[in-house]
Amino acid sequence: MPADRSRPGTPSSPRRSPRHPPGRPAGPPHPWADALLEIAFHRASKAAGSGDSSLNRRRSQAHRKVARSAAVLLRQLRQAEGPLHRLEDLSGFSRALLEDRYGPGGIERSLLRVHRAQERLLGFRTEEEKRLARADAPYAFGGSVRRFYGRAASVLFEVERDLARLKEAQALLADRPGLGGALPALPVVGYPNVGKSSLVTRLTRARLRVAPYPFTTLTTAAGHLALRPGVQTPLVDTPGLREAEGRSSHAAEREALLALEHSGPVALFLFDPSGRCGWSMEEQEALLTRLKERFPTRRFVEVENKADLTRTASGRRKISCETGEGLPGLVEELRSLVRETGGEALPPLPPLRETLDEVPGREPGAAQTPRNGSR
Repeated sequence: MPADRSRPGTPSSPRRSPRHPPGRPAGPPHPWADALLEIAFHRASKAAGSGDSSLNRRRSQAHRKVARSAAVLLRQLRQAEGPLHRLEDLSGFSRALLEDRYGPGGIERSLLRVHRAQERLLGFRTEEEKRLARADAPYAFGGSVRRFYGRAASVLFEVERDLARLKEAQALLADRPGLGGALPALPVVGYPNVGKSSLVTRLTRARLRVAPYPFTTLTTAAGHLALRPGVQTPLVDTPGLREAEGRSSHAAEREALLALEHSGPVALFLFDPSGRCGWSMEEQEALLTRLKERFPTRRFVEVENKADLTRTASGRRKISCETGEGLPGLVEELRSLVRETGGEALPPLPPLRETLDEVPGREPGAAQTPRNGSR
């Protein structure tokens, strides 16, 4: 048994978390689990005992170390779940994005393992508290603390990958629009470098990355298009599409298709007739045809960008994100389409509360009788 460097007869309080619990072979470090254990053990080391005798004070100190370290670890595990604790409350786009990134049931399995880790920690704490209640020697107190520390470390090492996955998933969703608000989202789709990010930036207050080369946008982002004062709908910038058939091998394209699938009934397809995007009009029209076949209920608004460079004889609306040409008319068309599809049907505001109590038989505006003779 290693020497106890604390006061004689008191349980040890490690300040550094063990990198490998008993029986675990040496391997790579565990930074995420180590960080949680470091926090828990450090706070437990500050526990002080109380009691009417030296033995009871040491028993109380050991009990508080176990309870405090368990409480810290349980709180950290619950925080690691975050909003993923209730997956059913997430939007359809968010759930589909998680399934695409981590596979069907991947997040659910990680949540289940983290939840079971919490149950095991509660069980370990209960066992050691019972042992401490029966123990009558100082060395037994230290043994209970060390045993709980070791078992807790083993549990955290087992779920470290799940903790890292949940943390990564929360960061993934925090960087994307939820697309689950009261108003349906309006996605902007098309080939790379046709001006989707520029259009969303011009029509909303979003400040997106815009560059004169393709594949600048790799994730979805959203601004808000004003429909009327106080009412806005998300205008979603999506990564460039190229295939739109089957399951794309590119994560960015799959994300764009998921955004299109889980958005409202109207979408905006942006063309670049100048050819500077790198794809011809025939290829762009073929992409639109594939999208219409894949999403037959979606209504696509066809818009040609870069009218300051090239104008075609088609009947599509012509705009220029560079000069602003045609943008006011496009905004009015989008507003009209959202209203037609019922997207602007919001619940009415609640009525204002009356400032005076209504008394039967009293005329509105009549003076109230003072209470208790006061004026």
